[in-house]
Amino acid sequence: QRGSHNSSPQFPFAIPQSPGDILQLQPIKKMSARQLFDAFDADKSGSLDKQEFAALVRAFTSDQPDAKIAELMKEVDKDGNGKIEFGEFETVANKTFAPLPDLKFLADYRALDTDGNGLLGKEEIAQLATKLGKSVDPAKLAAADKDGDGNLNYLEFVALMQ
Repeated sequence: QRGSHNSSPQFPFAIPQSPGDILQLQPIKKMSARQLFDAFDADKSGSLDKQEFAALVRAFTSDQPDAKIAELMKEVDKDGNGKIEFGEFETVANKTFAPLPDLKFLADYRALDTDGNGLLGKEEIAQLATKLGKSVDPAKLAAADKDGDGNLNYLEFVALMQ
């Protein structure tokens, strides 16, 4: 129920695992909240709908279940309209991480994320290899997949590209 949590929601690098238990993932550097928000506002509506919000959360965490994403969205969506406006996003993003992440590879990442779920699956990674004219080293890919979910989130993708 709304307002039952004593602490502010952590976003987007921390997903509540259970009440009072927050998983913290490390941010990178150099990105404004506006740039991060705009990068995931795919339809340029000025707000993040459920799909855009889920893609953002999954891009920076492991593959979170829909129920966890819905719970986080409800906490961040202060006006309860089912969308995350920039003001709602900025308040939580600025509390969660400083500085914000460097998204120099985000355009490539989003272009490769053909199903728009915020993660790169095996098929999408294979498409990347084809575009680059290279094969994917399974050992390097496994090492990049830090959470072992079989997908690459944005942070794992950046590590692979370095």
